[in-house]
Amino acid sequence: MKLFANPTSPFVRIVRMTLIEKGLEDAVETVFVDAWADDQAFLDANPAGRVPALVTREGVRLPEALLILRHLEAVRPEPAVFTGDAGALACAGLAIGVFDAAVAVIIGRKSAPDFDTGLVGTKRYRTMREGLRRLDAALPASRPGPFDLATIAAVTALDYLVFRFPDQDWRSLAPRIAALRDAHADRRSVSETAPRP
Repeated sequence: MKLFANPTSPFVRIVRMTLIEKGLEDAVETVFVDAWADDQAFLDANPAGRVPALVTREGVRLPEALLILRHLEAVRPEPAVFTGDAGALACAGLAIGVFDAAVAVIIGRKSAPDFDTGLVGTKRYRTMREGLRRLDAALPASRPGPFDLATIAAVTALDYLVFRFPDQDWRSLAPRIAALRDAHADRRSVSETAPRP
């Protein structure tokens, strides 16, 4: 399998974390690409030009993170990332909404220097703050359960906000997520995939 990736994308990170958790990272060749450079092999895998994109062993091209995760679950069912718990899926959805809004701000800045203060930027910041607040409230006070998609996405959301918007105190806004992240700081899937400049 071949994964087209970017080292800072939160969508890529949830896939990379899942690969490590499932022990599949050695079965996948990860190719880091500049999503803005229009590399032909990457566009062949995903004509939309977004990461991640996975080419399966059979040559099937999967262009979106959640579709890739579903495929990885079929390839190696255990440990399960999709636990079937509706509450966990709801938490994962909130977290993905948070980092999706954050990515939209980063991309929006490429076309409009004042994007953050415009109508769309303001709505995206609201989504980040409100989504993170709701996610923090939705997580159990201590989450000893499985390292599932809810946990992976929550850790990813907080880390991405801290990485991209370091001038704001995201950890204080989400103390449960911060504690969850700290509890897993030494976990290989967390430490090896953390976004770095």
